[in-house]
Amino acid sequence: MKRIIFILIAFLSVVGHAQVTSSAMSGSVKSTKGEMLPGASVEVVHKPTGTKYYSTTDFDGSYAVQGLRPGGPYTVKVTYIGYRTTEITDINAPLGSNLTVNISVEAESNALNEVVIVSTKSNGAFNKGRTGASQQFSNRELNAVPITGSRSISSVTKYNANAGSGGSFGGQDSRLNNFTIDGSVFNNGFGLGSDAQAGGRTGSTAISLDAIEQIQVSIAPFDVRQSGFVGSGINAVTKSGSNEIEGSIYTSTRSNKKEFIGTKAGDRTIVPGKFTENITGFRIGAPIVKDKLFFFGNYETVDNVSPATNWTSTGSPNASAQVSDPTFAQMQGLSDFLQEKFNYTTGPWENFDSNNTSKKFLTRLDWNINDNNQLTARYVFHNSSADNLISNSFSAGNGNRTNRKESMSFKNSGYTILDNTRSIVVELNSKLPNSWFNNFIAGYDKQIEDRGLQGGGLFPTIDIKSGANTFISAGLDPFTNGNKLSYSTLHFTDNLTKTIGKHTLLFGGNFEYFKSSNLFFPASNGVYVFNSLADFYAAANESVALNGAPSVTNLPARTQFRYSALPGAAEPLQIYKSNKLDLYAQDEIKFSDKFKFTVGLRASRVWFANTALENPAVSALTFANGEKFNTGTMPGSQTLLEPRVGFNFDVKGDATTLLRGGSGIFTGRAPGVFLSNAIGNNGVLTGFVDASGTALATGGYGFTANPNDYFIPATPTLPSTFDLALTDQNFKFPQVWKTNIAVDQKLPFGFVGTIEGIYQTNINAVNYYNANLDAPVGTFSGPDNRPVYGRNDNAVRINDNVSNAIVLTNTNKGYFYSTTVKLEYPYQNGLFGSVAYTHSNAYDLMSAGSIASGSWTGARSINGNNDLPVSLSNNNTPNRIVGLLGYKIEYGKNVKASTAINLGYIGEQGNPITYAYGGDMNGDRVSNNDLLFVPNSASDIQFSNIIASDFDSAIRGTTAGNVVVFTPAQQIAAFESYINQDKYLSTRRGQYVDRNAFTLPMLHRLDLSVTQDFSIMVKGKKNSLQFRADILNFTNLLNKDWGVSQRVTTSNILNYSTTTGNVPFYKMATTTDAAGARILVKDTYSKNASTFDVWQAQFTLRYTFGK
Repeated sequence: MKRIIFILIAFLSVVGHAQVTSSAMSGSVKSTKGEMLPGASVEVVHKPTGTKYYSTTDFDGSYAVQGLRPGGPYTVKVTYIGYRTTEITDINAPLGSNLTVNISVEAESNALNEVVIVSTKSNGAFNKGRTGASQQFSNRELNAVPITGSRSISSVTKYNANAGSGGSFGGQDSRLNNFTIDGSVFNNGFGLGSDAQAGGRTGSTAISLDAIEQIQVSIAPFDVRQSGFVGSGINAVTKSGSNEIEGSIYTSTRSNKKEFIGTKAGDRTIVPGKFTENITGFRIGAPIVKDKLFFFGNYETVDNVSPATNWTSTGSPNASAQVSDPTFAQMQGLSDFLQEKFNYTTGPWENFDSNNTSKKFLTRLDWNINDNNQLTARYVFHNSSADNLISNSFSAGNGNRTNRKESMSFKNSGYTILDNTRSIVVELNSKLPNSWFNNFIAGYDKQIEDRGLQGGGLFPTIDIKSGANTFISAGLDPFTNGNKLSYSTLHFTDNLTKTIGKHTLLFGGNFEYFKSSNLFFPASNGVYVFNSLADFYAAANESVALNGAPSVTNLPARTQFRYSALPGAAEPLQIYKSNKLDLYAQDEIKFSDKFKFTVGLRASRVWFANTALENPAVSALTFANGEKFNTGTMPGSQTLLEPRVGFNFDVKGDATTLLRGGSGIFTGRAPGVFLSNAIGNNGVLTGFVDASGTALATGGYGFTANPNDYFIPATPTLPSTFDLALTDQNFKFPQVWKTNIAVDQKLPFGFVGTIEGIYQTNINAVNYYNANLDAPVGTFSGPDNRPVYGRNDNAVRINDNVSNAIVLTNTNKGYFYSTTVKLEYPYQNGLFGSVAYTHSNAYDLMSAGSIASGSWTGARSINGNNDLPVSLSNNNTPNRIVGLLGYKIEYGKNVKASTAINLGYIGEQGNPITYAYGGDMNGDRVSNNDLLFVPNSASDIQFSNIIASDFDSAIRGTTAGNVVVFTPAQQIAAFESYINQDKYLSTRRGQYVDRNAFTLPMLHRLDLSVTQDFSIMVKGKKNSLQFRADILNFTNLLNKDWGVSQRVTTSNILNYSTTTGNVPFYKMATTTDAAGARILVKDTYSKNASTFDVWQAQFTLRYTFGK
């Protein structure tokens, strides 16, 4: 029977993105005289559960134990005939680490009568088994980190030195991280939004931090088991039950009351909108059968009501510190008009709330089947929902609709999104004959991320402009109607390990099946762009006069509408399926106690189910450079190799100086949305109207509130015009080559110092181009002589019936480097701490979003978005400082008490900024993408008059509307002054700006948590009551000028106006001063004044028993 089990598991290891869920321990047993002792018995015991692991020393006295539960404490006991039994206690095993524990035993004449106990502490912070860049967060640190809101894993991992803004690591898109819990995939696998983990779409997390035992963040690990990322592998394990009944009940609260939040952000007073958040939860762990079977469970619920926006309209009777350009009267008038004429309720536009809810539970069973087999099963259930404002995406309409100085929107333009998770995972650890060890994991994870309406009902999106920028948006978000998404991952992983002398051999395999069902129907409610409020009112009134038919005389500037092209107008569901099979092998060679070397190879085979449909009309077309595309063909199968080497060298042999590093290739998952885009945007599932200019009148695409009644062809089958997303047949999953070198040094007084460098270069980065973009038709005259495109739809398109043909492909351009200096004080006598500084830069061609067309139009360029230079990435965080400091003091006799103070600090220079022209300066039909040219003198470029109607479209064309507010001469003087005060622009005279070339000033935030515990013993068991206060942005409580963030006043400092004589004319951006007067922009940065910029507190009450 044992042989059958062994053969079965060995087979699974050959056919079954693994992450590590356990720890390991290895070392040597020798006599006090230095003699190696082969055949010694080594027993490792996990004290909380009594789980035992066994090993026997090899011919050279070495031993190895695999599959240890992370944490501890552990006891190691060595027995050898003729020597005293030796025990080492209180060892902690960090997640993913291979601890080195060498043991010396003393000879004696009567070994059976005496036992020597040796007590020691292991030092997990100084790990001789580590090669690449990684960091462990123990349960102590998880509890110490100051947090408001639901305690999430991302609130801890942000203290990793290589983390960046928005959840990025190593300068990579956060969706290219791999997030696993207990070896099960917890990624945002489809890739909508920017959060890497399940639950992130609603600002929540699928598992409470109260259920997490340890977290590992790996930027460049050279263990071939760790894959599925090009940014970081974030790996966590959940808690388990033990031989003691232990649990906790807790509740947390925060609100807009003065006890919970500040009101001073610099010299500005904020009035926090009404909000409340209540968190309630509990956990319990218990033995079902002592030393054999254990249970752990956790439940948590979060209810949050908070301000949806901190911006108010100009002239609002309830003004905030952040004021948008649209006036209160304009917003009220538009809201009343839509209610009266169309019975559409917009909802409020300021001082309204959003609701977020999250309910989750976790159960886990651990079964010590026998001394050779341990089984774990874990199930997670999570439901969450969140209100969101209308999207700022340019992929439909004019974009940049909300939370901006220039624009406002209404509550009912927003949407509600779900992020629901179901996850089950089973893990079996087995010690097999002949000292083989096997780890098998099987899991299934499912996400549901449907959208719904907040209120008001279905209504077209209306983007009303002022100049080049969106001014007011009304109607439903253009990406919400019919938006449904679910996806799942089925995965199997098996790792087979054996230590033979100096070699620890690993053979493994992983199989992963991913499926998504996506109904994405952008602009299916209709999208209209108007140049002014007056234009919209005229078109809407005409449509009402025509009994709802499209306006004929008063037309929008642009109309977009998507409809189902399937028989019976069936839902255009996009099905995407991928398979990934990985095989890998590794040898960790311990050349000596001083030097370990690891070499491994991982090979992946990726293939896709052919769920795409061919569009014969597209197959017949020819695109740029003679390219042909078949929308019915998925990318070909791909084989991806990941060779890796790593080393750890104890320079002096006394574990005081470690030199470590490695080099290797890492493969990430492509978010499902990247490939699903092509399945959905093939011109077969949907038809798309995108009309402007003369096409509006000839096509009958004026404004109507009911586009479904007028714009869908009588027989909605294959349309004649297409908006395409295509995929290069040679597209491959993202890959990077990472190299890492580091020195760890023990310093006086218990400190540990680290200097670490990382360099990575892209092998297969994601890139997009438009295969239907026609060549430029000339160049501008003057100092800015960039290429000029045709400036109308047909002139910029190779095929006039194709609005876009965005191709997903790869590029090897782009790289990242970082240098980190870190000082750490491992926990000792109640004190621990660390501080790290990282300087880094990340470069790429573009930072892709979720929508193919939006990714391409979102690029920034000089020669057009098909010709992109390598430039700083959207994920660039050039300078970052992180620090944690904690101290705990215990006191009292009958009633035990303790006080703990913990500080978390992050100083970050992030949020890259790009100066680009507002509007479509180069005529390629893409707005806001043209990089700014900085003249030697502002008088070298041409300006148009800024007139009154630029700020009030209702008076356009009138005498009052034509009043000149700012002359070209005034704008020249103001622009010259602006360049001089801007630290970046002043260095670029006579040159184009670079993308993402400057960032916001460094923002320093210090957070504080204080806990007070009281405990008594009841029947020999500890019972504790804890009071906890968390204060984020704590220094703002001490000084109102500290911790206040800044924003760029505008990144579109010049707005394109017109072209005369092949010379472009501009209008300079304006803003309002403190008195409400309109002025030309004069400062690069403006200080924010929102709830984010003041201190916020959360109070928690917790009762803990049994521990």
